[in-house]
Amino acid sequence: MSFIHTGLVGKFISLILSLSFAFGILASEDAVLKEAKQAFSRKAYSEAIKKFSKYSDLHPSEGVGNMYMGYIYEYKKDYPKSIQNFRKAAELNLDKDQRKTVLLKLALFFNYHQDWNLAATYSSRYLKYDSKNEEMQKIYNRAVGNRGNPGSNTSYVHVIKPQETKKDDKVKDDRQDKKDNSKQQSQNSLEDGSEAQKSSADLEKSVAANPNNEELRWEYSLALFDEKKYDLAEENIKILLEKDPSRTRYHYKMGIVKLRKDDPKAAIESFEKARKNPFSKETNVFFYYVYLNEGLAYQKLNQLEQAEESYKAAFKQVQKDPPLLGLARLNHQKSEWVACSEHADNAVAIAGQTESHMFRFVCLGELGKSGSKFQNSFDKYHQFLESNFPDPKKSPDKYKVGFLRLARHLTTLGKEANAEKYFASLENEADVNTTREYLFYRGKNLFYLGKSDDAIPLLQKVPSSSAAYFLLARIYAKKGDLNSTKSNLKLAGGLKDEYWSMANTEADFAEFRKDPKFVQFINRKGSDDVAPKEPPAGNSKSTPLPSVPLQSKNP
Repeated sequence: MSFIHTGLVGKFISLILSLSFAFGILASEDAVLKEAKQAFSRKAYSEAIKKFSKYSDLHPSEGVGNMYMGYIYEYKKDYPKSIQNFRKAAELNLDKDQRKTVLLKLALFFNYHQDWNLAATYSSRYLKYDSKNEEMQKIYNRAVGNRGNPGSNTSYVHVIKPQETKKDDKVKDDRQDKKDNSKQQSQNSLEDGSEAQKSSADLEKSVAANPNNEELRWEYSLALFDEKKYDLAEENIKILLEKDPSRTRYHYKMGIVKLRKDDPKAAIESFEKARKNPFSKETNVFFYYVYLNEGLAYQKLNQLEQAEESYKAAFKQVQKDPPLLGLARLNHQKSEWVACSEHADNAVAIAGQTESHMFRFVCLGELGKSGSKFQNSFDKYHQFLESNFPDPKKSPDKYKVGFLRLARHLTTLGKEANAEKYFASLENEADVNTTREYLFYRGKNLFYLGKSDDAIPLLQKVPSSSAAYFLLARIYAKKGDLNSTKSNLKLAGGLKDEYWSMANTEADFAEFRKDPKFVQFINRKGSDDVAPKEPPAGNSKSTPLPSVPLQSKNP
């Protein structure tokens, strides 16, 4: 099923069906584009994607390749990539009909998902081409009227902007394509021309000239919020609340501002006030957002039971994945691996966010599980990071939650160099870099990388670890340090007897095993003592018993 709301399709069916331009292949057009269209027309989508992508790389100012890929991913039901490509196409060169169709799809999509900012953006741009379209005008009016309310900027899917997307709920979909262009991302958030949302600087003078105009001040507050000027946004929302203390959207937005200012207690108070006077329409959506953000606020306060109740209440209102993701994060924090993996699994089934895959991979790993779900989530998480954040240190903090488990797994796969960059990104994280897990597994990884001198200080800090002692014994054996080898081998074997038998076959000890004394050390499990020898037979002398005076029978 297409991602466009079926109730709206009928209004525009004639335009949607006028895609004959999309299948037309001109004899004089670019050869790569021609081949791509031919593959598209025979539904060879994988081939078509490669060719359209190649065409876009060769012609970076042209949007036709992205437009086609938008259609292909829509057919394949990969809506995040579909919308991403349509958005990219909308910012590049297209003919009038192509642009109208792309803007139409985007306006309908964001209207359906109640992302009012983007619905307003694309509907206004469409109206420049067809200003008399009543249905599109309704979409635009509805979007502008709801901008800033709960439900705006819905977390249906992450589109293009990985960090700057203006969303009220902090738990959102973070999927993006590896070819995102940061400059294009910034451009895509703006409208072309006079219909663009005004900046706070543009609105400031208008507010000063009309201080009693509530709608103008509200628009100014939203602009300040979007520009992350949270102190000024808070000041202006306070003014609005003084004039209308029962206005739900003011309390809700104040709660979001407080969250962004890291004041979760005040945020909860605002959400409670907003909940007392819910919207008359779509109250379930309103409560969904309030509970979702309330859960986040409680989690910031480490009030985990209340956070869990809020996340569950949010999911009860609307069955989307962000509350499940919040619960997975909560369970991970409490080391409840079964519950974490189950919530993450359910979240993956709904939307498949990268963060959901991360928690499923981590929690299944903590449970010692393998299998298709574990492997699939590892692949999704790892590929996302490699494509979007090749330098892990530049990754958002929320993705770093899984770095240690990811690095460990990469080590087991023999990808030590790749693992090391994730280990290295955690070396200044105080809550990680002193843990037994980090010290041992990074030390082990450095050992296999041949960086023994770097591994030694880490492994020496792992308390009472037979595996760490054995690795140290191997390192010192390679260095030819017999005493350190024996002392660490003795510590390892003292904790786990199996290391003595392993020492008899470990290649790193091969040179030392040429010495019978070392072999004897192993066989005697670390004992260097020499047993006392028995005296030679026939040379023993009898020792006379000491004389004892006879006792007198007399008392």
